[in-house]
Amino acid sequence: MNQLYLYLIKQGANQETAKDIVQEAVCKLLIHLESIDTDKYKSWFFKVAINLYYDYCRKNKKSQYVVVEDYLITNERLIEEMMIAKENQLLVRRILQKVSPTFKQLLLLKYELEWSYKQIAEYVDMKPEAVKTYLARARRTFKEIYRRECNEKNE
Repeated sequence: MNQLYLYLIKQGANQETAKDIVQEAVCKLLIHLESIDTDKYKSWFFKVAINLYYDYCRKNKKSQYVVVEDYLITNERLIEEMMIAKENQLLVRRILQKVSPTFKQLLLLKYELEWSYKQIAEYVDMKPEAVKTYLARARRTFKEIYRRECNEKNE
């Protein structure tokens, strides 16, 4: 459930919304537990939660942006490293907002949650080969936007 919560945060949900969605997904899981194939319960659970999040977004008609918490550290070097990491994290989030929802979803599942191609394929109802192809396109698109953002930043 923690993985799902973090995934929803990465998708753009705020903390309270993510908690509510996870709670609602757990309720639905308990209601439908007997009818879910045990091999696919995790992907079913994620799919239900994501659909709940999409419903929430449609109802509110706006994206939720996550506010990154600042931690105060006295060591200057650590503060500098944290600022660079924070800037990079914000850049990655901005770029993820610019790629298609499908690419964003695939990139987060692969690189944030570290799911295998097979797990992703089951979740998005694709063949593993198709997942590999889409992920390659998603990475290429991400890199293009990243390069563009970095070039604009340096100009």
